[in-house]
Amino acid sequence: MRDYSIKEIKAIEERLEHTIQKLEKLQKQAGIEPFIDNSDFIRIFKISNSTAKNWRTKGIIPYVQIENKIYYKVTDIKELFAI
Repeated sequence: MRDYSIKEIKAIEERLEHTIQKLEKLQKQAGIEPFIDNSDFIRIFKISNSTAKNWRTKGIIPYVQIENKIYYKVTDIKELFAI
């Protein structure tokens, strides 16, 4: 695996942030609220699957379940963590 310089990493982060902002703008214009799935949620916030399940059970974080997949609204996550 290639090692990236700090400058290259910063450039990648800036492009990702720009892309995220564009996607959020497009989703907002289309009336689509962004969601993330459970695996991304636990990975991003460095919590266990059982912690996420406890939070859902206790009503700490609202969620939507479609078949066996669990999703969270980004706005609910921001509200929970006051991001």
